[in-house]
Amino acid sequence: MISDYMKGGFKLVIEKNRLKAISEALNAIEEEFGVKIIVDNDKGEVTITPGNSTSFDQLIKAKNIIEAISYGFDYNDAQNLRSDDYTLEILDLKDYVDKDKTNHISRIKARIIGEDGRAKKVLQELTDTNIVIGDRYIAILGLYENVKIAREALEMLIRGRQHATVYRWIQNWRRESRYRELMERLNRTYYEGEEEG
Repeated sequence: MISDYMKGGFKLVIEKNRLKAISEALNAIEEEFGVKIIVDNDKGEVTITPGNSTSFDQLIKAKNIIEAISYGFDYNDAQNLRSDDYTLEILDLKDYVDKDKTNHISRIKARIIGEDGRAKKVLQELTDTNIVIGDRYIAILGLYENVKIAREALEMLIRGRQHATVYRWIQNWRRESRYRELMERLNRTYYEGEEEG
């Protein structure tokens, strides 16, 4: 069960415009993970406390799902965080800009979004992730390996690499990844065949 350290649960500060989305998913999250969630609309806070039989894993997963919703993902996408294979990664754009360049964040976001949102859409399709771009952050949700690649691709764009270069880099990763998967399957089939023989 939950250690004494975790009995207090988590308190998250949430942008007020995302509290409604959290409130809409509240009952489903409470029921699935055995937690109690209190939304304070005035303070912009969400408190997540464990129930009597809540495990540490359940508490963490409920917190992760609420965080994903708070960054702009819808509940259907955020639910993927139930699986240990999925992760949420946040890039704080302030970490990538000089303090004296106030409009630099806007330029970075424009590069990542692209004309009519095409660059963001291509990145999501190539990496099989979901990406949300906020005021000062970029949130990535997906399978761990895919999120890692999406983050690297986004950082390449932030550093000024051409979109085409980044897309080619991702496509090479995808080819190598598919090749590794194929070789693993072939090896498993080979060794399973040997065990039977």
